[in-house]
Amino acid sequence: MTTKLMEDAARVANAQIEIHISAPKEQVYRAWFDDIGSWFYENEETKVTNPTKIEEKLGGRCYMQLPDGGFNVLGEITMIKPNKKIRMRGDCTMPAAVIMNMTIAFEEVDGGTRVHIDHRMAGEICDGMAEEFEEGWMDGLQKLKKLIESN
Repeated sequence: MTTKLMEDAARVANAQIEIHISAPKEQVYRAWFDDIGSWFYENEETKVTNPTKIEEKLGGRCYMQLPDGGFNVLGEITMIKPNKKIRMRGDCTMPAAVIMNMTIAFEEVDGGTRVHIDHRMAGEICDGMAEEFEEGWMDGLQKLKKLIESN
């Protein structure tokens, strides 16, 4: 057995992402839960092989189902304010020692909805990690916008 203290100090990072969707916040909020597999995916292949699911309840998991029957938990819901705010906590399947808090807010603005994500992370944060999460969230939010606005 080996015990080792890490040489590098823990780091803290934050990614702030937002998008405007031309739809009522109730519709956007519902699509967050009801249609997550249609907008939160890495590519067309993983959309089918590793669909994303979310359980709409306190303690509910947001996870990717794996082809072998397993799953990767991205986070657990710690707060739900229907049509207003969701908070999740987890490691987003990162192998490093990290903890992340993600707050998703839905606000009526200019005849539509502003979705704002505040993604905070602490622990073994490598250079560029916050930017990668920002890019991933923006990709998903753009897919969510397209899904909602095309209906």
